[in-house]
Amino acid sequence: MAKKLIIVLCLMTSISAQAGVMDKVRGVLTNLIGAKWTERLLGFGQDSAPTSDLKMPEIPSVEQLRLTTSTNELLKKEATAFDKLPTERIRQFNFNFLQELFEVTRRTEARDEELSTWMNALDQGGSREGIYQSLVLDEVYNTLESIENSPSNKILDFVVYYSNKYLNQAMSKEQLAELNHYTLKRILTEKGIDVMEFYQTKNLDDLYRWYAFFSSDVAYLYPASFANNEVRSQKSIDYHYEWAKSMPIQHIKSEFIIKMHKLMNDLQEVQE
Repeated sequence: MAKKLIIVLCLMTSISAQAGVMDKVRGVLTNLIGAKWTERLLGFGQDSAPTSDLKMPEIPSVEQLRLTTSTNELLKKEATAFDKLPTERIRQFNFNFLQELFEVTRRTEARDEELSTWMNALDQGGSREGIYQSLVLDEVYNTLESIENSPSNKILDFVVYYSNKYLNQAMSKEQLAELNHYTLKRILTEKGIDVMEFYQTKNLDDLYRWYAFFSSDVAYLYPASFANNEVRSQKSIDYHYEWAKSMPIQHIKSEFIIKMHKLMNDLQEVQE
């Protein structure tokens, strides 16, 4: 820890106080000494919106998305540090993901037999995204979508903002208000995955940057939803960018899925 603190002090004395620089430093320090020590040294940075030298990638059009998924192969990503973890460690992360996925999609805990079934699927090479698609297209989720459950005003505000900035699609609150809350969650999440897969066929760095801006945005705008998770609560764009580069694509997608459903669940509870 002493060596780490020396490095920290050197970093702090060699940088300016510009917001973009400080965001980068925040991401580096969090990886080096952890979020709690970083916050003690730099503060929470909640007064102004996060900034970065990174640029948002160009958002694909609906036509580009339609053509891409049917004609292009996905870019290959080299094995990450996560891929090299011991099998049991990877299985623990997968187990935690499945528990959380059930909680945020169905708003209920998974049964032991369900966890066992999907753990076997992951062990045999199945994808986290594939399991998500299975859950939101099955009879249980279809029943949830059939219940009268209109989205709250808070959700509608978020969806309009998110659709404009991250999907390049204009949506009206009046039309969205007609949809079931669960239907809206599924549609908006799937549209985000489509954009991520477009970047995955063209340029992985675009995917990392899109995810980083989105993750920073929701952490900054809705801190209460992610306060209990050290990674998700980070507001730095650069932090989420570096995290995405270090993780398998399936984990980036699964984090996006969890964030979307968790946030929209929380916003649904605010009926204004």
